[in-house]
Amino acid sequence: MIRLVVADDQSILRSGLVALLRLEPDLEVVGEAADGASTLATVAEHSPDVLLLDVQMPAGTRADGTPGPSDGIALAQELHELQAAQEAQAQAQGAGQEGTTGPEVRASGSESRASGPESRASGPESRAQPRIIVLTTFGRAGYLRRTMEAGAQGFMVKDTPVERLVDAIRRVDQGLLVVDPELAAQSLSVGASPLTTKETEALQGAAAGGSTAKIAATLFLSEGTVRNHISSAIGKLGVANRAEAVRAASDNGWI
Repeated sequence: MIRLVVADDQSILRSGLVALLRLEPDLEVVGEAADGASTLATVAEHSPDVLLLDVQMPAGTRADGTPGPSDGIALAQELHELQAAQEAQAQAQGAGQEGTTGPEVRASGSESRASGPESRASGPESRAQPRIIVLTTFGRAGYLRRTMEAGAQGFMVKDTPVERLVDAIRRVDQGLLVVDPELAAQSLSVGASPLTTKETEALQGAAAGGSTAKIAATLFLSEGTVRNHISSAIGKLGVANRAEAVRAASDNGWI
């Protein structure tokens, strides 16, 4: 049984998708979420195998009062970094055990790894974080590149037939990558974002309607530095002003 969490801020679409997925005998929806913070909490509570994640969701508020991830890609990146940290910790602990217990532990460890599906069925320890399929309404090629860089294993548009989505879930659960073929071709033609991290963050702030002062406060920069970043982005994108820069970067999925 593949355990799923479905995260989408549009409740009607989320409910419809959940209803369709529950018709599949090998899929179990164990949780739903509507923003970034609640998605992280739901994943931590239920330890799903696969997370279906909307690319554009509100951040929400974490239990400690801080904002959640700004969108689905930022959330995927946070889970990816958490997974990497957990794997590094496990490797360090394993190395320590080998150093103290000798060959017998190494022999039993290799036997455990060879046990295959049984070890996976034993619980969350076998897969600390879920594999992620990012879903988007807008098939923007830049989203695909950012999604893969954030550690997701799948990227599909929301109007994908449910049969293809179910097949993608099963493939991703098996450790395969699943990408919409048209978006893959578009991504190769569009290329990587020409913007630096700070230019991207400045345009994201502008896209959210923030003034120069607000963007500067959020990024802990001076207003002059923010203006310089936006001016540089305008030049790189070959547009005339901030609004056009936001539109161009958004259309390409770079913000």
